[in-house]
Amino acid sequence: MKSRFWKVLWLCVILVFVIAGAGLAADEKTQFKFGGGTSGGPWFVGVGGAVQMLNEKLAGKYEFTYGASAGSVENVRRITTYEYDTGFAHSTQLWEAQNSEGLFKGQPAVTNLRLIARVSDLSHIWVTLKSSGIKTLSDLADKKVNMGPPGSGGQVNSMYILKALGLLDKVKAQNLTFDSGARGLADRQLDVTTGSGIPFTVPAITEIAQTNDIMYIPMNDEEIKKITSKYPFYFVVTAPAGVVRGVDNPVPLIMYSAYWIVNDKVSDEAVKAMLEVVTEPENKKALASIQKNWDGVNGDFSGVANLGIPVKKAAAEFWKAKGFKIPEAIKVD
Repeated sequence: MKSRFWKVLWLCVILVFVIAGAGLAADEKTQFKFGGGTSGGPWFVGVGGAVQMLNEKLAGKYEFTYGASAGSVENVRRITTYEYDTGFAHSTQLWEAQNSEGLFKGQPAVTNLRLIARVSDLSHIWVTLKSSGIKTLSDLADKKVNMGPPGSGGQVNSMYILKALGLLDKVKAQNLTFDSGARGLADRQLDVTTGSGIPFTVPAITEIAQTNDIMYIPMNDEEIKKITSKYPFYFVVTAPAGVVRGVDNPVPLIMYSAYWIVNDKVSDEAVKAMLEVVTEPENKKALASIQKNWDGVNGDFSGVANLGIPVKKAAAEFWKAKGFKIPEAIKVD
């Protein structure tokens, strides 16, 4: 009888652990919302394509949905509050969130973001019609300027750049999507519109350039110095002539980087699966044909090494295996 009792007891104990383990497996998050970007911008198209591919390649294991978003600022906010699970964000917003600056001023410093890849370098483009008479950014005073949609990194970059030049309170600011801003410029309802380009243009600008004589507004040396001195996460590159119709000469543009992030509840297994899918050569080629930023996804985190945001453990291991070195200043978590 005693022997039978102990056998039954051990069987009950084993069943408890099995059931508990099954419960944990069932609780593991398998559905993820991927924050996108505003219509007319590159993330709107690129993230949509990635969501479709991830669902095809990881069917039965993970499910992804597109998260409607104004862009970088909204992605960071929603990922930190667990409304979204993953998305792209500018280095600008990562710096702000970690330092309670800008649109994150007065809020606690963010601690639950994790880096999983560097996506691309983006340029902040200022566009006008050649007939406007605008020659440099300093000519924007009293002009009707689309700053970018609320909640977007484009809007924040517009504000920072104009603030550095002492122009933020002097322009007639509008906050429209890239699509609406481009149409407003083409319809002569705006003097200037903006875009966050990968690397030097956005679809909405390319489209209106086919039927309108547009130009990218350049910066002079003094303007560049003021901007990069005040905001050290910016750097300057030159857009080549001919990048879109109407850009007849090389134009210096402010540039910054975008990173792929998750919140701390996304598992290492899911992160590894996502990275494997988007970097597989054929998948990468297909995604790059939809939005070319996918061709540049990599493990270079040097541009945000001093922001205090950890790299997800699975991402660190994935990129190390591909020859990338994680900066010593970055924590792996």
